Amino acid sequence: MKAPTISAVVPVYNTERYVAEALTAILSQTHPPDEVIVVDDGSTDGTLNELAAFRGEIRVVRQGNLGVAGAMNRCFEEARCEYVAKCDADDVWEPDKLERQIGQVLAHPEIDIAISGSRFFGSDEGVRAPYPGAGILDQRDLTRRLYRANFVASCATLVRRGLHRQIGPFVEGLACEDYDFWLRAVAAGAVFFYDPNVLVKIRTHDNQVSGNLLRMHRAEYTAHCWHADLVHDARLVHKVKARDLSNIARVLSDEGCPREARATFVAALRQRLSPRLLAWVLVLSMPDRYRRPLADRLVSIRRTLVSPASR
Repeated sequence: MKAPTISAVVPVYNTERYVAEALTAILSQTHPPDEVIVVDDGSTDGTLNELAAFRGEIRVVRQGNLGVAGAMNRCFEEARCEYVAKCDADDVWEPDKLERQIGQVLAHPEIDIAISGSRFFGSDEGVRAPYPGAGILDQRDLTRRLYRANFVASCATLVRRGLHRQIGPFVEGLACEDYDFWLRAVAAGAVFFYDPNVLVKIRTHDNQVSGNLLRMHRAEYTAHCWHADLVHDARLVHKVKARDLSNIARVLSDEGCPREARATFVAALRQRLSPRLLAWVLVLSMPDRYRRPLADRLVSIRRTLVSPASR
């Protein structure tokens, strides 16, 4: 079988500090991509000057600022190859990332989405939570685990280009646009392959979209509502939604919005009865002078319970 063709795509927005390192890693692959497309999503810094240094090696497409989902949709529209490999402008591929994933597709031509392991570097360090398996993933187990939480790092994927046409574009305005895409792919019967080897380094820093916790938690709750019928397990759906609402409420409490936080904790309780959630509702119902010390105490207790030493 002939090796599949690969479009490496890089959506960029004001990433002048990092994009050269990302592109150098892409162009230095042991199996180079067939094309490298950079979609500049309306950068206002020196990103375009950095891209100019790679003239002749990459194709740059410019557009007004549409956000991550809009940039990714443009990447897929511009790609000409069979598979698309995304690299965020602040992340770095290991030299054999594409070689390994191409080998996986050659061995399993049915693969729609190949995923590798990844690790964080920068402001946070460590291996990203892996999937407990390898090879072609069991559809039922994959569905349940993916509904619980997004374990797929988009920069560690190789995606069949036709899948984007089949299931539709990334949803603009949704902070977890990639998570929604993976859930739709599962619903469509896409074949996922997982390689636990770490092939991508994910940079962590203060300017990332995922840094806005409230927006991210709300987006995850939206995705779980949209895909609630995917797992055919009402108990799991209620548990996940309760966790999402609790996460939202915690951030609201931290941001000084006790009334909204309390209402959200009540909504979480409607999904799943829990002493912890009930305790938060009671604490947030108290006068201001009592609320903050007790809220801090609840946070401290939870951190103690989930600390490595207590496991």
